[in-house]
Amino acid sequence: MRLLLIIICLLSPLNANANNSYADLVDELMPSVVNISTEKDAVNRDEYIDNMMLNPNLKGREALGSGFFIREDGHLLTNAHVIYGAKKITVITNDDKSFEAKVVGTDKTSDLAVLKIENPNKEKFHPVKFGNADKSRIGDIVLTFGNPYGLGVSVSQGIISAKSRNIGLSEQQYIQTDAAINQGNSGGPMFDLNGEVIGVNSAIFRESGATGVGFSLPSNIANWISNQLIDNGKVKRGWIGFKVSNGIDRYTEKEGFVITEISEESNAYKEGLRVGDIIISYNDTPATDVAEFIYFTETMDVGQALRLKSLSYGEEIRNVVRIQEMPSKELKNVTNEALKESQIYTLQTNGEEVFYVSEFGITVKEADPKGLVIIKLDKTSPLKKSGISKGDIILQADGSDIYSTDNLLDSIRNAIVEDFRPISILVQGLDNSFYATVELVPEND
Repeated sequence: MRLLLIIICLLSPLNANANNSYADLVDELMPSVVNISTEKDAVNRDEYIDNMMLNPNLKGREALGSGFFIREDGHLLTNAHVIYGAKKITVITNDDKSFEAKVVGTDKTSDLAVLKIENPNKEKFHPVKFGNADKSRIGDIVLTFGNPYGLGVSVSQGIISAKSRNIGLSEQQYIQTDAAINQGNSGGPMFDLNGEVIGVNSAIFRESGATGVGFSLPSNIANWISNQLIDNGKVKRGWIGFKVSNGIDRYTEKEGFVITEISEESNAYKEGLRVGDIIISYNDTPATDVAEFIYFTETMDVGQALRLKSLSYGEEIRNVVRIQEMPSKELKNVTNEALKESQIYTLQTNGEEVFYVSEFGITVKEADPKGLVIIKLDKTSPLKKSGISKGDIILQADGSDIYSTDNLLDSIRNAIVEDFRPISILVQGLDNSFYATVELVPEND
C-alpha cells in the first residue's frame, strides 16, 4: 500500500504537466489563423514607421498583420488598419498556401474589416467559433494568435487582466490581457480554453521596457459587425439621437444616465426627452453602465422600440423611442479613422500653422477632430524612447483629450509644477493606439 502511494505521488506531477499543455488545442485552432500581407503605394519612409515593415522587393511598402476565418468559404476577419490603403492583399494560410483577397467591407468605428479570398477551387477552410466575451472573467486563461514582426503564425498564453477598458478609440470597450500582442498581431484572434474566439487583437501599450498590456475587441461586437459587413457591406448602427453620462437626479437622488446632448432631428427629441433628463432604466435594465447602454442601442435594428424610464424635474416619465439608423455625420464623430486621414493630409500639406513644444522636442499640427499630429521630432526628443514616430498623433495627456496645443501645454505645466512628474500620453500610430510615459527633465539637469 505504501509503495502504491509513492507511485501515485510520483505520477501526479507528470500528469499535471501533461494536462497543462495547450498543444492539442493549438493544433486544432491553428488552421483558422492566417497571415496577411498588404502592398501599399510608395511613401516617404520617414512618414510611417509604426507597425509597418519595408520589403525591398516591393516598389511600395508592405504592412504585415493577422486574421482568421469566420466562414468556411474563405471569409475572414482582421483589423481595418491592417488593410488600410492597400492596393494588393495576400493571405497566407497555416499550410503555406497563398491567396489574393478582396475587401468585403470595413467598419472604421470598430477598426474591423472582412476579407474574402479568391477561391476558384472551392476549398473549405476552418472557421472559428465565436464565444461570449461577456461571460469571460478577469483571470481567465487566454491564447492569442498572430503574425508578430512577420515571423509567421505564433501563439501566446496569458490571462484576462481587465475588461471594459476604454483606450481612446471612440466609445469601444476592450479586453485587456497580458498575453503577448506584438507588432503584426493586429487582427489575430484571442481564444478561451474552450477554443472559442472572445476577442480580436487590436492595440498594444507601448513604452520603453513595457510589456504585458494588450487590448482585444470583444467577440460579441466583432461577430455582430462581421455579419453586417458580409450581409450589407457596411454596418448599420442604431441611433437614439442623444448622448449620456452617469448622473444623479437632484430631486429624487436616483442614479442614472443624464442626457448631455440631444438632436432635434431624433425620435427621442420628438418623444419629449430633453437635455438634463435622467434615464433610470432601458428595456427593464437599470441604467448603470454607459458603455453597455451605448452597445445595446447601437446593435438594435432600425425601427425597434427602446423603452425608457426617465426623470424630468423629478417626475417619472415613460417613453418609447424608435431606433433610427445612425447618420453618417454621427459615424464620423465616433470614428478614430478620421485622425489617420487627417494625419496623411497634414504630412502632405505645406505652409499650414504648426507649433513647437520644447519640453517634448516636437513640432505638431492640430488634427481634426482632435489630437496633435507630430510632423517633426528633435534628435533629443524624450518621445523617441517610447517608439513614437513622425506622423503619430497625440490624443490624450494625463487622461484629458487633446484638441489644441494649449491642452498639451496645460498638462505639461501641471506636471512641471508637481516636481516634474512623468506625463502619460495616448498616441495613435498608423497601426495601433498605445500609451506612453514621458519623463520631463529640468533644463539645468
